[in-house]
Amino acid sequence: MKFDINQRHSPSTWISTIIRNAEGYSDDVVEQHLVRAKLERRFKGISISNYPAHAGDKQTERAGDFTISKLVYHVTAAPSRNVIQKCAENLKVGLLPILLIPREQENKALILAQDEGIDGDIAIISIENFVALNIIELATEENKDFFSVLKEIVAIYNKRLSEVETDLSLQIEVR
Repeated sequence: MKFDINQRHSPSTWISTIIRNAEGYSDDVVEQHLVRAKLERRFKGISISNYPAHAGDKQTERAGDFTISKLVYHVTAAPSRNVIQKCAENLKVGLLPILLIPREQENKALILAQDEGIDGDIAIISIENFVALNIIELATEENKDFFSVLKEIVAIYNKRLSEVETDLSLQIEVR
């Protein structure tokens, strides 16, 4: 997937463009590996697991897609009752679930969490804001421009995608 990124736009718009263009055919692969790459870039000293996007949590004995300390990240393009129930299970064992979804799915995720009675106990964050905020913070902390940090995250994304996925057409190129 090739993207001509307007560098005058915000990092949130860049991530939204990537997610929107993957919609309908990536089936959570882009979202999961994008978050995975962001976590690896942000937490350089911490090992971030690298499973195929469709590896089941139960089969791989994971509490969610990624676990760092007491945080459990659940990444999905389409929140469901099933993922909310996984978040509830995380809470029961003292973990903080963070549900990462595309921006337009935030209301649906919140309603599902309310139905489960855990809306005040979990973090529901758009993938766009989650990744963009880290781009902004890392660029500021390291005195880099935002676009160069995006390119670093994309390079990590492509590397990790090629390690575990068979569909390499989901690799990203930004220019």
